[in-house]
Amino acid sequence: MRPHAFTLIELIVVISIIALLIGILLPSLAAARHSARAMQCLSNIRQMEIAHYSYTHDNKGHLIRANLAHGGVTHGDFPAWFLSLSAYYGSELVVRSPLDESEHWGPFPQGEPIPNAPTTQRRQTSYGINNFLDVSTIPYGPDFQSRSEFPYYTMANVHQTSSTVHFLIMAFEGRYAGADHPHVESWFNASYPTPAIPAQQQVQINAVRGEPQTDGAVSNWGFLDGHAESVPFGELVTDVYANNFDPSARH
Repeated sequence: MRPHAFTLIELIVVISIIALLIGILLPSLAAARHSARAMQCLSNIRQMEIAHYSYTHDNKGHLIRANLAHGGVTHGDFPAWFLSLSAYYGSELVVRSPLDESEHWGPFPQGEPIPNAPTTQRRQTSYGINNFLDVSTIPYGPDFQSRSEFPYYTMANVHQTSSTVHFLIMAFEGRYAGADHPHVESWFNASYPTPAIPAQQQVQINAVRGEPQTDGAVSNWGFLDGHAESVPFGELVTDVYANNFDPSARH
């Protein structure tokens, strides 16, 4: 009795079934990998906030300072925040988010140049600091508080720490790809229908999911009380008087 062999039709059917299963499974696997990266990024931010709490304890309540220009150049008398914070981190400080697919990572000569920056500058961190909490970049002017009247750069000066955004994910592309802080005050421009449009140029507000430049875009955010969570942009920013970045605004 001859052994039974697969016919050509049977092989085609089997291959078709395998191809169909792969087609069904691949998107699910990709989504699962992305979800895992988003959770790891959230863990990174939580660890940064825990380390930052220790930093404030040793520095009379003062918050850590942002210190990178938008071209990625460290300037001033203070080191970059992630270098200062590394001493308070339990293990190696992770400054690159697993969600970060920016082409600007170095060190030079690797990576793509950052727009409007020296040709040797590259991205040094995925994460940035809300500039309303940074002594050197806190906004001031006719529509915002003055530095002397509202010095929001100590833990004691921020009364809603659980709802005030601290760490965030900087934009993967553009001139802010080399910075460690956005300029939140510039998001409230009457020429834009929503603050999400200018915000996307500075912060990767859809790093986790969602369409860019929309209120439904979701990213990971660290809060000054030490917790971190994934939140849609529209839940954090309504207008200049209602947002989770300016401590003097309604939260």
